[in-house]
Parts: sequence; C-alpha cells; structure tokens
Amino acid sequence: SHFVSRTTMTHFIFIACSLLLACPSGIAAFPAPAALACRSRALSMLQRTRSARMGSGARTGGWPCMHARCTITGSNTAHSAQARHPHRAYQKLLLCLLAAALAARTACTPVWAVSGGGKDYSGQNLEGADFSGKRLAGKEFRGILGANANFASANLAASSFFKADLSNADLTGADLSGASLEEAGLDGALLAGADLSSAYLTKTIADAKTITGADFSEAILPAYTQRVLCDRSDATGVNTKTGVATRESLMCP
Repeated sequence: SHFVSRTTMTHFIFIACSLLLACPSGIAAFPAPAALACRSRALSMLQRTRSARMGSGARTGGWPCMHARCTITGSNTAHSAQARHPHRAYQKLLLCLLAAALAARTACTPVWAVSGGGKDYSGQNLEGADFSGKRLAGKEFRGILGANANFASANLAASSFFKADLSNADLTGADLSGASLEEAGLDGALLAGADLSSAYLTKTIADAKTITGADFSEAILPAYTQRVLCDRSDATGVNTKTGVATRESLMCP
C-alpha cells in the first residue's frame, strides 16, 4: 500500500541520514546541518504518519486526506495543505535521500579500499618501479609500497602519497607542488631539486636523505620540522625550475 511503502521509505531516509552523521568523512561531503535537517524532516513525517494512521488515515487507506472527498479537521492550514498533497513532502525527502546516498558513496568508503587497491595506484606494490619523467599529476599513490621506486623528474603535482612507503625512493627534480606526503615513509628518499611548494608535509620529511635545492615555498609542515630542516647542512642551493633558494623557501633565519 501507499502507507507501507512511504513509511518504509521514510524510515530508510531517517537511518541513512543518521549513518551520515556518524561518519566523519560523510559530514564533510554532506554537512551535518543538512543531514540533521533531512533526519528531522523524516522523523516529522513518521510522526505525522503514525498520527494519521490512528486518525482519519486509518479510514482512507493509511494516509490522511488522500482523496478529495476526505474531510480535513483542525485549523492548521499549512498542515492541511501538506495532508492534501503528501507527495510534495516526499519529493523533498527523496532529494534528501539522493544527496545522502551520493555522500555515503563518495565519502564513507571503507578504509580498506585504499590498502586493497583503490584509485589509481593506491595500495599497490611499486617497489623499484620506474616512473622517472612520467606525467602523473593528480594521481593517487596512497599507501603504496614504493621503496626504491624512481620518480626522478616526474610530474607529481597535486598527487597523494598519504601513508606511502617511499623509503630510498628517488624524487630528484620531481614536481611535487601541492602534493600530499603526509605520514609518508621518506627514510633515505632523495628530494634534491624537488618542487615541494604548497605541499602537505609531516615530520617524516626530515627523514629524507637529501633536500639540496628543494623548494618548500608555502608548504604546510609542522613548525618544529621546519626548524629541523633549516638546521640541516644540505638545506642549501637553489631550485633550478622555480629559482627559489631552499633556505629562503623554508624561511630559515
């Protein structure tokens, strides 16, 4: 019946919005206020549905005033109009459901998707692989096993190496502008002449073997790590592509 299908649908929307509120990344894609509003609307519809079932709705096929000859009681005109046209309220609920489903699909993906082989190269074993000189801007390398990989002079702008193992990897002269190297294993990595401007870095950047001529302009990194890099003897030279001196880019005293 219309009553059962609509009530079931409303329950589903209420649960979907509740799940989004419990998913931190879901809130980023489908903001909490929107999810709360969606859930509140669904709850309100459920309450009205229950009331209707106990009242006039029980005599008119499970929904109040579904037919033109149904008599509407009460003085609340807004509620009466919604009772005469319940489909309008459900159109809004369906929009909530669509937005919630899209947000859940794109934002609440399981964590194991990356380690198990996610987008692009994510989660793959790329140890010793040769990507030198390749155009890989915007690619995902999240969680890769990339020890001893060769990325020399590669275009890796805006790429993501989040939690990737890049120990002893060759990133000499690579374009890593705007790239994410957060929590990446960089022990022994070669970053001489690399463009790290506007890159997202964590304390592991200090584990790199060489940073001579690297450009760190406007890179996001911890203040303590910035001081550690400035104290290094190889924090010298000028980046051949950007023309910016390493110490200048690190704002060393």
